[in-house]
Amino acid sequence: MSAREWYLQGQLPDKSPWIVPIYKRRFSIGRGTDRDLILSTAGVSRRHACVYRDGNDLYIEDSDSRNGTFLNGARIEGRRLLHHGDILQIGGYEFSICYQEPGEAGDQTIVEYRRDPKSAFARTYGLSVREQDVLYLLLRGKTSPEIGEKLYISSGTAKLHIQNIYKKTGCHSRMELVALYRGPIR
Repeated sequence: MSAREWYLQGQLPDKSPWIVPIYKRRFSIGRGTDRDLILSTAGVSRRHACVYRDGNDLYIEDSDSRNGTFLNGARIEGRRLLHHGDILQIGGYEFSICYQEPGEAGDQTIVEYRRDPKSAFARTYGLSVREQDVLYLLLRGKTSPEIGEKLYISSGTAKLHIQNIYKKTGCHSRMELVALYRGPIR
């Protein structure tokens, strides 16, 4: 049986998708020219982190970088198991963790996020990946400044995402949004 094909999915400056296949068992990330994925900004260390494939599992480990590696908004220590749909942040770069099962269409470049309630809700209402992140924090009662701080975006950008979520879902308050999220998805 073949292993899953793992990808990092991000955005290029022109907002087009950036798909980075994890093509080696040990995939290095950093600013150094000897890295498998070179991210050349000041917030990225020369040897920042490594991603490890082990069968169908994928792990991330920070290489004692100065600015750290963040998984779903939290700085990691040691080796951490990655899941489909996780958000990885290195310097100013942000990637979603995605995979493709063996035998799936080989020309598919954007891999669907895991089918959990948050993703099902997001697909139903057409929420972007970033709006999904904001939604998750909003449902947990976080304010726009707190969301901005967690996601490394400005409070104003967090407010715009919140407004877009309300518009797409037809909700006018956090209470309505929570009720809609907990109820059946039409």
